[in-house]
Amino acid sequence: MKVDKKTIASPGWYLIMLQSALLTLLLLQGGLAQTAVAGTTCGEEAPTAGSVTFIAQNSPPDSNHDSHKLSIGPGDELDISVYGVPELTQHVRVGTAGNIDFPLIGTVHVAGLASDEAEALVEQKLVDGSFVTKPHVTIYVKEYTTQAVSITGEVNKPGAYPALETRRLYDAFMEAGGLTQTAGRTVTITHAGQVSPNVVLLSSDPVKSAQANIEVLPGDAISVSKAPIVYVIGEVTKPGGYVLAEGQDGDVTSQELTVMRVIALASGPIHGAALDKSKIIRRTANGIQELPIPLKKIMAGKSPDLPLQAEDILYVPGSRSSPASSILGLLANAAIYRL
Repeated sequence: MKVDKKTIASPGWYLIMLQSALLTLLLLQGGLAQTAVAGTTCGEEAPTAGSVTFIAQNSPPDSNHDSHKLSIGPGDELDISVYGVPELTQHVRVGTAGNIDFPLIGTVHVAGLASDEAEALVEQKLVDGSFVTKPHVTIYVKEYTTQAVSITGEVNKPGAYPALETRRLYDAFMEAGGLTQTAGRTVTITHAGQVSPNVVLLSSDPVKSAQANIEVLPGDAISVSKAPIVYVIGEVTKPGGYVLAEGQDGDVTSQELTVMRVIALASGPIHGAALDKSKIIRRTANGIQELPIPLKKIMAGKSPDLPLQAEDILYVPGSRSSPASSILGLLANAAIYRL
């Protein structure tokens, strides 16, 4: 293109040239950026100043995602409906063989399937039989009879509870009415088909307590242990059974199981107690033993404190001692205190 001197001298000419220069510069920068990105695919590092690089990676599968589905089993109650076809709405119970009978398609084996898998199976059979073109089946499991969690031991309402959803250990405790006053720290959980149970130790520490709240699976059997108890009856201020604190490993230290420790918890003997006639009643493999103890000397510090074992009975009689046969009666009426 031929340009005369007047055109060059005009202001518009300089504006056009400036725009052209800027456009050329932008195109050059775009080409450099493409070259840099292409270089990274060949193992070269792209410039990082003023840029952000996003790298797509395949995340490892989540081990907790859909790890334990609730499966339909014999005896379960199902509510089945087909959208737009109310005539096919059914309330059925799964048979002992794991089958249900459904209109048009007959017998369907649903045992071992999750509800969404059973829905897909019924839909496919309706399509294969040319009964419904595009069926939308909904299966609601009204009651799981085989997917229960069994809870025994020191809970207020032991029994089997339907596992309508994946629970955790503390949820199971709530279903069973909570722990009793004599519940210990040790909880054993046996999964279905598992030989060795899992042992969980409850703790008052918030962090350890959260760690103990593990997942509970359908078919699990949970057993809550009984805490070690020492009973003190007779002429004391607060007779009863005392739940002793367990260690973090579930054991009770010998320092906590002594005569003076339990006498202190019972607020001491009352007036008229025959301290020298006190005894420990202990159940052994050879039967029940009665072990006399010098309680008066122990309280005065003139005799060593004696260790007690779990389920021991410390009996402090009065001047009119009760017959030995009435000791168990006194124990039955004793209150329980938690330490």
